[in-house]
Amino acid sequence: MNTKKMKAERYKELAEILQTAIDSQVEYETEHDDSGANYSHLIREGGWSYSNGPERLKEWLEENGLPHDEDFIESIEDDILDWCEYESGHIFSGGTTKEKFIIDSYAVGEIEMQFCLPDLANILETDEDEAREFSKMAQSENDFCLRPERDGGFLAYENTDAVWQFFIAPAWVKDRIEG
Repeated sequence: MNTKKMKAERYKELAEILQTAIDSQVEYETEHDDSGANYSHLIREGGWSYSNGPERLKEWLEENGLPHDEDFIESIEDDILDWCEYESGHIFSGGTTKEKFIIDSYAVGEIEMQFCLPDLANILETDEDEAREFSKMAQSENDFCLRPERDGGFLAYENTDAVWQFFIAPAWVKDRIEG
């Protein structure tokens, strides 16, 4: 194994490549539809009930001049939980507005990414010896939030303020009334 200390220039070059890989994964987890879909089961697992969904919906329907009696709400409740839309947002994104009823939102929070040594070498477009040296330096430099893995790679962590918001719009309710 080559034990020569990596030069600062080379370390910086590899660190930029790693940061690009981390940024790409964060973008995927916080902006791509299939990542948002991974949260869709949660609205049936308590978010609707715990956040007084039916009561909040009644107020929103009334504000929008839409039917808001208990029977109507019960008739669309399952459809709301099954067919709502979702979008990426930020923890400080606004809540329910006249144009959008927020059913629930879920924080993405910390994203964990595994970089085993062979994959790390592939991403960095280098051999495993240089990838191992980079891994050691990256962990000691604290440029990233990393946890070592046995093979010389690491787990990387990135915190986000991203959320996935699940919502319906007045047009959605009108379609249910007409349909």
